[in-house]
Amino acid sequence: MGRKVYTNYWLNRRDNVVKEHGSYATEEEALRGIKAWWELQKDNYKDVKERRTNSGALEITYGDSNYYYRIVEREFDEELPSLKVKLRSQGEVESLRKKFFLEDEQALFDELAEPYRDRLVEAMGDGKKVQDYIYDQQGRMIRPLKDNK
Repeated sequence: MGRKVYTNYWLNRRDNVVKEHGSYATEEEALRGIKAWWELQKDNYKDVKERRTNSGALEITYGDSNYYYRIVEREFDEELPSLKVKLRSQGEVESLRKKFFLEDEQALFDELAEPYRDRLVEAMGDGKKVQDYIYDQQGRMIRPLKDNK
């Protein structure tokens, strides 16, 4: 039997899109992950509402009712991803920058200021996944690293 985890999903009702954002040990951590994401994106929602669904999920709406988050409790048979990040060496960073032709305003996770790195790990709930993206200098995600060819 697995253990309980709380998974964040972002939903777009208009286009019928569901994106998983990460899984956490507690519902409170999952909610902090959503708020960390908003902070990184410089989103400042005034009309944030939380409601419990009949299935027990926590839904977070923020302004437009077509977009919302849902935190779902589920069983998980594996360990949650580690929140620890092994930063790349300067040589690895330089090599990746050249390989993917990154511009000056684009950054790898390892190049971001520590507060942005901390928020990204909290928002994604995965110390490895954070290194799979290209960011701007303020820690906002631009695109996956593998798509930058």
